[in-house]
Amino acid sequence: MSSFQMHLSGAGGGGAGSRMMPPKQLLTIVIIIFCTLSFIKLLLLTSSSSSSAGSTSRSSPAWDAVGGGNVTARSALAVKELALLRSVVAARAPCRLLVFGLSPQLLALAKLNSGAGAGAATAFVTDSTDDADAARRALLSGRGAGAGSGSADAVAIHRARYRDAAAEAWPLLRRARGSPACRRPTGTVRKSGCPLALTSLPREVLDARWDVVVVDGPSGAAPEEPGRMGTIYTSAALARAVAGGEAVDVAVHDVDRTVERWYAWEYLCQDNLVAAKGRLWHFRIAAGAGPTDAFCSIGPVQIL
Repeated sequence: MSSFQMHLSGAGGGGAGSRMMPPKQLLTIVIIIFCTLSFIKLLLLTSSSSSSAGSTSRSSPAWDAVGGGNVTARSALAVKELALLRSVVAARAPCRLLVFGLSPQLLALAKLNSGAGAGAATAFVTDSTDDADAARRALLSGRGAGAGSGSADAVAIHRARYRDAAAEAWPLLRRARGSPACRRPTGTVRKSGCPLALTSLPREVLDARWDVVVVDGPSGAAPEEPGRMGTIYTSAALARAVAGGEAVDVAVHDVDRTVERWYAWEYLCQDNLVAAKGRLWHFRIAAGAGPTDAFCSIGPVQIL
């Protein structure tokens, strides 16, 4: 306390006395100094955090090591889910692979596919500019390093704008059930009149025949975010549009969520489910199987 002692001289110069500042005043001064230092420290920490966050948004660590099996906020496939998905692609590779969604784990499927030999083609559909740019940089970097010489050339990345929020899932499904345009397609999906069909996608996506289709986008993580109603319906329509040949494998992620579960049952059908791991369902759609005017042999799922 001696450092805070203050001596006051007598006003008349008579010199005699001095007195120490009262303890209450000393305590007030100490509190003010402490609060000031704490405020300055808080400002410095805030500035440091903002700088760190800014650098993270420019370059996400999730894209620094493409192809790993680690679960991150951007690629939420668990280890067992990723193993099932890789086994589905590997069993058909080299094949024509369509993926709704884009993350480091999903991008690694392109390398798995193209590494199996000639004839592989992989297309990604994403609504994220950041993910599209990061994936292109990763592909170019891999090609420059000599990893998978033809992998970058065999991969296409398409941007999409999804109209409907996840909160609209039930009204959309109710309308689709009453619309003849939303029944099993008889021609190209590009000419579909069903509001669930993603007819704005490029012809390279809608007019192609796909062997494997993966649905892991758009996010659909919140009611106001774009939902996967259109991607699941379009995947089912593309699989059914095949007139002949081999079956089409369709994998849907996040089936623990209501929208994904509803629409998978509605358009990919319970009797086509061949495997499941965690939140990933694997359907196999046989060419020409099922009724000609509906997606599923059994009636629609009852939603209470």
